[in-house]
Amino acid sequence: MQSLRITTIADTIGRTPMVSLSGIEGVGERVAADIYGKLEYMNPGASIKDRVAKHIIAQLDEKGVSKDALLIVAGPGNLAVSMAMLGRKLVCLLPERTSADRVRLLKAAGVTDIVRTLDGALPGSPEHPAEIGRRIAKHRVGSVYIDEELGDWDLSACYEELADEMIEQTNGKLDALVLGVDTGNAATHLSSALRAKIPAVQIIGVEPSNSAIGEESIANPLARRWLCEDIGRAYAPRALLPGAIDMWIQVSDPVAYSMTRRLIQGGVFAGPAAGASVAAARMYAISASLQQGHHVAVILGDTARSYGDTLLSDDWMLAHDLLDTRMLDGLQRKQLQQYRAASIEDLQLPAAVTVSETDPMGVAISLMTEHDFSQVPVTSAGRRLVGYLTLSAAQTLVDNHVATVDQPVSNFMLRFDAQPSRPVAPGGTSIRKRYWLITPETPLSELSRFFETNSVAFVTDASRKFCLGIATKQDLIGFLARRNTYQF
Repeated sequence: MQSLRITTIADTIGRTPMVSLSGIEGVGERVAADIYGKLEYMNPGASIKDRVAKHIIAQLDEKGVSKDALLIVAGPGNLAVSMAMLGRKLVCLLPERTSADRVRLLKAAGVTDIVRTLDGALPGSPEHPAEIGRRIAKHRVGSVYIDEELGDWDLSACYEELADEMIEQTNGKLDALVLGVDTGNAATHLSSALRAKIPAVQIIGVEPSNSAIGEESIANPLARRWLCEDIGRAYAPRALLPGAIDMWIQVSDPVAYSMTRRLIQGGVFAGPAAGASVAAARMYAISASLQQGHHVAVILGDTARSYGDTLLSDDWMLAHDLLDTRMLDGLQRKQLQQYRAASIEDLQLPAAVTVSETDPMGVAISLMTEHDFSQVPVTSAGRRLVGYLTLSAAQTLVDNHVATVDQPVSNFMLRFDAQPSRPVAPGGTSIRKRYWLITPETPLSELSRFFETNSVAFVTDASRKFCLGIATKQDLIGFLARRNTYQF
């Protein structure tokens, strides 16, 4: 047994486990071949990009680039996380769809310069990360622009190490490798390294529906965007060499996210791109009629923990219609059984504390702070509920000198209205928000569905004249805990 010893973060990169996925519900059904997952999310930075970052930094050192040099890093975010983990100073260029969790992690790691880029910008356009990165580099003396997509870095040794690990873990019996494709580097170098030792191995490239990397796809920057991060492009990246991929499989967002949830339930905490790749591995194994004794490996490139607001949120998954029929039925059935015909009246909410729309902002802020409220209902002169104000928004507006404590709440509140959101006061930031009637008789099952897309519910009488109480998802959780029916 290898002895344990103190080492550096960089030395822990690589040698990730490979596990069988065939026993997980929804993976091995009707598939005779063995499907294995290479757990790249178990690298210290929680993604396969740790390997890439380590090799790029080694090449920077060989070129004599100072360890204090500013690195301008483009990509979905995992490479930047890995670079930050290895102690480099960064400016990050992240696509708009990059998860908020990655942004929080980068900020926590000390990265303050984060530039968002368009998801579908084509090479050569001013909005493409390469063009933005070069413009930034011109103004930052000594900085280095790093973008895997351009193929400027020799990553052959990086992926040869990964290929050797998979060959060792499968005893050289590998019939196919399935991996998501983004920059094209992994596909190009892994296909070369694996074919050198297993000539018959098939390389299966995975991309989201509407992506245009595959050889028969056509670049279309106006196509509907996909939600799955870390895979897919609106064009074929330069680093992807022709012939690297034997077969392309496109996977829809619902299939990718539902499969990822099944992996999580099976103890494999991988991200949505991994779910897409595992779903594609199933499709390939069935279409190729693979039999018992065939072995398919799948790269599981990053962790589910990077998607707390999306993949791991039932509300978000439901709002985006990403659960398959079986998972959706199970979730809805659980909700109905939990609430058992209870209504909002059973929550025993305290009476609502309100402010008038003519009250000054300072009064509203003081009231919320004193009572530890996150928001307060706003009423008209006739005490009719007309909207609400949140503490965070009010404090931010005052701190940024957009509002003063003497200005009326009506200029900055969220107004309830059936019309689309729009400003309602000159010089103010008040907007209109659609109102949903919620009364003490509203079933908790309906309230739960309301919370799938809303954070707070204002309970009124049937005529919506008086605000009777405020309910949040925490009130539901507390109710279920008292009933001892909440399922964590």
